[in-house]
Amino acid sequence: MRKFTLALSLLVALLSMNKAMAQSTELGILIGPSIYSGDMSPQEVGLYFQEINLAGGAFARFNLNQSLALRLGFNVTKVSGDDSRNGLASRGLNFNSSIAELALTGEVNLFRLWAYDDRGVIPYIYGGAAVFHFNPKATFDGDNVELQPLGTEGQGLPGYDEPYKLTQLAIPLGVGLKILLNSNLTLGLEFGGRKLFTDYLDDISNTEVNYFDVLEGNGELAARLSNPNLVDPSPDNATYRRGGDYKDWYYIGGVSLSFRLQGSGRGMGSGRGIGCPTF
Repeated sequence: MRKFTLALSLLVALLSMNKAMAQSTELGILIGPSIYSGDMSPQEVGLYFQEINLAGGAFARFNLNQSLALRLGFNVTKVSGDDSRNGLASRGLNFNSSIAELALTGEVNLFRLWAYDDRGVIPYIYGGAAVFHFNPKATFDGDNVELQPLGTEGQGLPGYDEPYKLTQLAIPLGVGLKILLNSNLTLGLEFGGRKLFTDYLDDISNTEVNYFDVLEGNGELAARLSNPNLVDPSPDNATYRRGGDYKDWYYIGGVSLSFRLQGSGRGMGSGRGIGCPTF
């Protein structure tokens, strides 16, 4: 919560900036798909249509000049993974998690294509910082069970990591297109990933785990969900790694529509006057 409080304070500060900033401010909404990549993905880079979920959000764009803009956005989505759908049924793991994200990113307008009056197309790249909240759960015996409190990889036990935090930092990186419809409306297309600093978005890492440690220290449910397909645990098969080499990411793409606040100037952030050639 402290990180969200800090981010909200930043939002208030940005909205209170001087009149020059307010003269080129846009408000917008975004809707599109999200997808997860991590320990439940057979490949680090792949498109698994069964794991696509819906994302949505709202943002404010503060245009600093023709080339640069700051954007503060809030997005909500869901991510999921299931071994039974991704060719890893022998492991037997699954997860789903809602995500709430507050991100501050910088946009760099690259050049403008097909310029005509207030119209044109502007490719851009973006990057910045985000704080997000997640809460991985697993479907087990008909229930959706929260995984972080259980310690499925021995979290909190001697010799194991501490429980992971459910609020974390991330680095958003992506590309997009701004399609200038007129002096007030901009249609956007974008796609970007989030570089995470946790490998527990899916509650799975590459940590070596002992089934009996989890059973004795964190309970039967934690042990069952740690390795659902371990039917007859013994000293010979009790030590395992649940995850692999792939670090967790989540991706959000979609279509956005933004409008200029009444009375603000279009020129600062529209891309008009960008020093690159137009076509």
